[in-house]
Amino acid sequence: MDVSYSSSPAQVIENTSTGAEDTSVERPRTPELVQRSPPESSNDRNQQPSLQEILQMTSTTVNFISTITALFNEKGEQNLCFREELRRKILFNAMTAHAWATARVVHEHRVARDALQTGIEKLLTDEKNQDRIRAHLSEMFEAINNTVASLTGLS
Repeated sequence: MDVSYSSSPAQVIENTSTGAEDTSVERPRTPELVQRSPPESSNDRNQQPSLQEILQMTSTTVNFISTITALFNEKGEQNLCFREELRRKILFNAMTAHAWATARVVHEHRVARDALQTGIEKLLTDEKNQDRIRAHLSEMFEAINNTVASLTGLS
């Protein structure tokens, strides 16, 4: 592409063609370079450009810069939103994991306590049953001893 530097600046226009292209994918706008023919002035071409012409040349550069910075800022904003969402999800997952770890310990203590309590209650019930069986056995042996003693006449 042959670009000549003259007193007339190149201008940027936006590519806003609406053809049969696929518009479902968002594409960044690409600036197109448009050349204007230099105005014929009565001054000699070797003369330095005026201040207005210099400002117009820099405004074209500013258009390029503003297009680039707009795209950069847009991507930066998307990146910032993504990072914020990521931070929120990481914090939520950390809090969930901490809550689960705390609840797991409490749950395990409750289960162990309930199992121990059930075991102690079973042991107490078994001891009461053994005491009743011992009492019945004592009564039975006493009855047998009394019967043997009455039969033998020892009493």
